[in-house]
Amino acid sequence: MNEYAPEPDAEPDAEPDAEPDAEEVAEAAQEFSEPVRTGVEEVDQVLDSVDDLEGRPVDEHVAVFENAHDRLRTALDARPDS
Repeated sequence: MNEYAPEPDAEPDAEPDAEPDAEEVAEAAQEFSEPVRTGVEEVDQVLDSVDDLEGRPVDEHVAVFENAHDRLRTALDARPDS
């Protein structure tokens, strides 16, 4: 059998139509409201710039994402291979 296909009688992890309870939704929302930190200053600055998009007009988003892509590429290209 394909290694990526589930076993025929495998039980799903959760019911497909199950609704999350309010506590699960609140926990998930909290996770997304905290800024992500990578420990790489250049990358964290880019993430901050993307986080600042909330509430800004959508027509400004493309320029921010293009700038973020360029800055990430530069930061990642500058780091030596581990």
